[in-house]
Amino acid sequence: MNEHNSKQRYLGEFYTPLNFANKAMHYIYDVIDEKELKSGKYRIWDMACGRGNLEYYLDKECYKYLYMSTIDNDDINYCQNSFECSCLFQYDYLNDDIEDNSFNYKKLPQKLQNDLNNKNIKWLILINPPYATSQVAGANSKSKKSVSISKIRNIMHREKLGDASRELYTQFLFRIHKEFENSDNVYLALFSKTNYIKYNNNEKFRDKVCSYKFKKGFIFSSSNFDNTSKTTPFPVSFIIWKIDKKENIKTQDIILDVLDDNGNFIYKKNYSVVDSSRLLNKWINRIRTSKTFVPLSSAIKVKSDGKDIRDKVCDGFIGSLMSCGSDLQKQNLTAIFSAPQASAGSLSITEENFEKSMVIHAVRRCTKVDWLNGSDQFSIPKKELKKTFIVDCVVWTLFSTSNQSSAMDNIIYKDKHYRIINHFYPFDYKEVCANCNIFEYNNEKRFAFIYLKENKKYISNDASELISASKELYKYFYSNIDKINTDKFKITLWDSGFWQIRKSLKDAKLASDILKNIKNKREALKKNILKDIDNFIS
Repeated sequence: MNEHNSKQRYLGEFYTPLNFANKAMHYIYDVIDEKELKSGKYRIWDMACGRGNLEYYLDKECYKYLYMSTIDNDDINYCQNSFECSCLFQYDYLNDDIEDNSFNYKKLPQKLQNDLNNKNIKWLILINPPYATSQVAGANSKSKKSVSISKIRNIMHREKLGDASRELYTQFLFRIHKEFENSDNVYLALFSKTNYIKYNNNEKFRDKVCSYKFKKGFIFSSSNFDNTSKTTPFPVSFIIWKIDKKENIKTQDIILDVLDDNGNFIYKKNYSVVDSSRLLNKWINRIRTSKTFVPLSSAIKVKSDGKDIRDKVCDGFIGSLMSCGSDLQKQNLTAIFSAPQASAGSLSITEENFEKSMVIHAVRRCTKVDWLNGSDQFSIPKKELKKTFIVDCVVWTLFSTSNQSSAMDNIIYKDKHYRIINHFYPFDYKEVCANCNIFEYNNEKRFAFIYLKENKKYISNDASELISASKELYKYFYSNIDKINTDKFKITLWDSGFWQIRKSLKDAKLASDILKNIKNKREALKKNILKDIDNFIS
């Protein structure tokens, strides 16, 4: 099977719900007078027409100016009876008539070629392209590695357009950009995911391709499409753009109408592009790393094999912050470790950037994510932070389930022995050890304990209650150390990580009431943090 002919690329193709297709036509008529579309001054082309749902509410007087194409002959045959007088043809828009970096029209109907060459004709591109992505799983596709292989993708690779080349719908946008770059009076009416607007990884694509002026649009949940996940929906936008070389999507105020499942207006939402320099992960200046240290893939698991292992730390290293991606739906890719987290997207925590690291962790983890805001971006705070908010974030992080801190000894990595110190240990060991004498202790104090002591006056009541509840857990842990499987959780040092303490007690079926109380106190503190969360969302 030829890689460019496989319909598995189109696993992300599904038919536009008719109520939203109808809504789209009303939005189009607000931008282009319906009489204009009927007059013959415009041509309409849908390059991924499927069963013609998008055109269902188009006035029949427009059919003689309508071009409908798709990769599937069965879809074309289905449309023949419904769209008489229109030009329907089987066409693989991502592969047909493409030679190197240019078009050599052999398969495109001559009538369409003539219209494309006619400078007096205006265009409405009406399209809901497939949403499948290679390698990255999505709610709307099975996302196979070869799903996005096409000639257009090859051109996008050569032009170094990054992650956008893996998305089928952005491949359609790229060819449309090439096909109409010398045309005036072209409107693009597009159903699509919102990645091309919001995602940081698509910045090169926006710079190169998105010469658009925003006109009008709405957004709704992907759960309205058949055969899509109802548990993990994502936003689908319908936007009318005017293609214009003098414009770029980055400069536009993109305000979309949010619609419910019945197509009714709820409110407006800003979907404007966030400049990469304003993203939250840019809030911390990454410090140059030079020293090798044992990398972890989880709290106590050493990452010793695989590609691109990050095993370097900077001077003054006290831990690692994993903070992958900037969009809200990546919030679960957030954690802190006592050693370098082995994959990309992590940075060294030092005493100097400790507060910012803890704020980033807490903000990302506390944010409530839904289908609508999943593509919003975590951004550098718009206003100055109060010290009490910062300390709330520190305390919440220290006792969160994504605190994967640990303390381990005699860890072998690349034939060397390492000791991992838990700088996030929050207490004076002598106050919680409960006369436990199995660990060697030389009156050390860890950074987190010193920080909390020095900032005691900024600790809120809710943060104080979480600290007190957690202190009981630490006391219980040491007083019941003989009931815990210390080998399983690599507990050999006095400054055990919160992850080790919590997991080992759960494993021994101990301290369930204390853990439940900590969870309740953590949720109460989370409510405080959420009051200022909009300061970090764009």
